[in-house]
Amino acid sequence: MRRARPDSRRLREGTARVRLPGEDRSAGVARGFARDAIGSWGLGAIVDLGSVLLVVSELVTNAVRHKPAHATDFEICLRIGHVPGVLAFSVEDPHPGKPVPGSPSLRTTSGRGLHLVAAHCDEWHVLPTSDGGKQVCAFWRTSGTDTGPVRGESVPIAG
Repeated sequence: MRRARPDSRRLREGTARVRLPGEDRSAGVARGFARDAIGSWGLGAIVDLGSVLLVVSELVTNAVRHKPAHATDFEICLRIGHVPGVLAFSVEDPHPGKPVPGSPSLRTTSGRGLHLVAAHCDEWHVLPTSDGGKQVCAFWRTSGTDTGPVRGESVPIAG
């Protein structure tokens, strides 16, 4: 799989998106895409890149792992938006089910992903899409001055 590259025009506007196949290796491609976008925007020094990449990886992995039962070939759309003060990512997939944090135990290897997402971003939300799927969004403050909600209509998530 080729490494996904953000469109340079969109990056200048503070938005980027990439479509990925619903395959396990898409999480690595998504991390590279996110790293490139954050670097292009000069945000590497003001966001915890490790936390952002962990959240992106978890959300893409969840989309692949919990695909619709009938899906054999599907895509995931990773969208990134940045305005002063907020960085936003969303992962859209065709599955209608709302993700719910699991109850991990010492004996299980799953159920921790959404707990990690909640611990490594300032906010996260699930929104239904017009085609019956869902969009899972994660937000980070990129300035330390605002402590209110970071979700809002002013964050451009690439269309």
